[in-house]
Amino acid sequence: MVKTKVFLVCMITLLFVISGVGAYHLYAMERAIARSIYADVLDDMQDIGYLNQALADYYTNKMAGLGWDVSTDVFAGSWPRGEGERARKERKESVTLAMKVTPSNVAKWLNAFVEGDTAFSFTGSSPSEYFDPGW
Repeated sequence: MVKTKVFLVCMITLLFVISGVGAYHLYAMERAIARSIYADVLDDMQDIGYLNQALADYYTNKMAGLGWDVSTDVFAGSWPRGEGERARKERKESVTLAMKVTPSNVAKWLNAFVEGDTAFSFTGSSPSEYFDPGW
């Protein structure tokens, strides 16, 4: 009888540890995907000098395809957002990208435990690489 109880406790502990490791790997993978999307969008913003709406829609659809909540403006706080406000390298202007996305439930819970917020948030500025052709 004692061997059965010890066996069950060991199996439950093993299951709990393996589930925890799997959940952490899921969290780390989703955070890495969000960080790579942020880096790609910031790189594209640097190249063209602003956040193109088609580019924002493409990445928003990509994040929605991952099952993340993108019902709000994921890129709120990013600047410039229009072609007329384009940042130029010759003026030494910068582009600013702010991205906030809510991941899957497991990643959301672990991010709340690790970071204190349920959403993945990334913010940064970089110098624009766009040269005005008329310059």
